[in-house]
Amino acid sequence: MPQPTASFAALQRLVIPPEPRQAWLREALDLRYPDTRDVEAWRAFAAASSALAQRHLPAAAFRQIREFFSPAGPDALLIENLPDDLALPPPPVDGSRPAAKSAVSEAVIAGLVEPHAEIFAYSNEKAGAPIHEIVPVPGKEEARSNAGRVAFPCHTDVAFLAPDFSPSGLILLGLRNPTAAATSVLFLDRVLEAAPKSLVESLSKPIFHHPAPASFELAFSATGPVLWRDESGTARVAVQTHAVQAANAEGRQAIAELRAVLAQLQPERVILGPGVALLFRNDRVLHGRDAFHGERWLQRAYFTQCSERFRERTGAGPGAFVFDACQLLRRPACQTNGGQKNLAPHPSFRHSRN
Repeated sequence: MPQPTASFAALQRLVIPPEPRQAWLREALDLRYPDTRDVEAWRAFAAASSALAQRHLPAAAFRQIREFFSPAGPDALLIENLPDDLALPPPPVDGSRPAAKSAVSEAVIAGLVEPHAEIFAYSNEKAGAPIHEIVPVPGKEEARSNAGRVAFPCHTDVAFLAPDFSPSGLILLGLRNPTAAATSVLFLDRVLEAAPKSLVESLSKPIFHHPAPASFELAFSATGPVLWRDESGTARVAVQTHAVQAANAEGRQAIAELRAVLAQLQPERVILGPGVALLFRNDRVLHGRDAFHGERWLQRAYFTQCSERFRERTGAGPGAFVFDACQLLRRPACQTNGGQKNLAPHPSFRHSRN
């Protein structure tokens, strides 16, 4: 198996200085987390959080974050020394946000993302919460999901809705991680460099079934490629490496070869402790988790810079940020009159109910 020979950029890092961090924290403590079923209340919280971040982030730090969200920006960014909650309740065993929790971490997440992109959610996952609690849930510890403790192989999120309606990126923020459980980060360019040409060609064919992840509890799958190139020629990826299934013998061989390539590559491992956030492009970076014991509480949010596409597809009103994956999966009749956009899924992907 060929090994990478190219020189790849390391994970970019940004450290927030103590003084602006403290000022940011003082004001964030005054915010109250809204009932996110109220669209206007969520929008007000996101706007207030954005204003705090822009007021307290040093100019150079804000520019570096803005660069991440630009088309030519890096594929991932680690931000350290962010404000964190002064006191936390016990990690939520039901995977839902504790009502007694202060809103500091949520204000940080919204403040980092919302000036540049839009946080969104799926109504079929975690009750449509825009910010997810990533904690072990009793009875699900053995699941390869955000509720588990076992090793979670490198993957992308919501592959069954790629490329049009999966997240363009994710943010993960540490709240508690006393055992230093690591999050794996593997850049797509490293995978492409290590993979034989024949494997890349096979992975680019629509011969793979991408099931909905366990957190959705939907019996849907999409048939499509693992790899593709966008209109600019940039390589993109969508795959749950542990769950993807093959449509034919070539697909089965490709999945086995892909897993072998990933097993030989050493991902970067980052410790997401309190006040440490990882932002990354979902179709350019695979991420995973080491097995762990003890506490680990992160928060996660999806973001996109194409939210109008989601609203048009589902018929959601202005400002809506929660979308039904079942509606996103529908293939409406193509309409071209009056300049209406064709919102059919990417031609390489085909969806079906299992």
